[in-house]
Amino acid sequence: MESIDVIAANIEEHARLTSGLELICKYYKIKYDASPLYNFRDALSHFILRYEAKTDEEKIAQESSINEHIFRGTKDIFVTILYEMKQRVIEALNSTDRSEQQQEIRQLLHRYKKIELEIRGNSETTVNRTLVTFVESLNNLIQETKRVFELYGIKFVPSKKYQ
Repeated sequence: MESIDVIAANIEEHARLTSGLELICKYYKIKYDASPLYNFRDALSHFILRYEAKTDEEKIAQESSINEHIFRGTKDIFVTILYEMKQRVIEALNSTDRSEQQQEIRQLLHRYKKIELEIRGNSETTVNRTLVTFVESLNNLIQETKRVFELYGIKFVPSKKYQ
């Protein structure tokens, strides 16, 4: 069982990471739903219940709920970004017929899929410890995708599914 201060710091860290992911969405024009915000709200309500809990059983139950909500909210926006970027890469791949361009674009697609498998396959505790690394990797990959698109004259725009 964690102290209330550790739980608050964990919620704060996830709020910072989620806001960073939201900035990525705004900057790269990726639509996302309100799931991270709803999950953050729910985590805060469980935080209040955890603070008021009298028994260890109640405290453990509330801690589990807090962790579940912050994990799910952050993971949802992360997966949304990955899905959109994969769609952009697939559309670029389908729009080019030059072999060297296809090869480089296909490599980008595989890197997005690898990150997606890692984020989907990890448990709450693993993702909580490595989420900063995931965000940095994702942002670097998006920047590289933009660079490759510009190199080959491909427009870096939202996928047709979001327009």
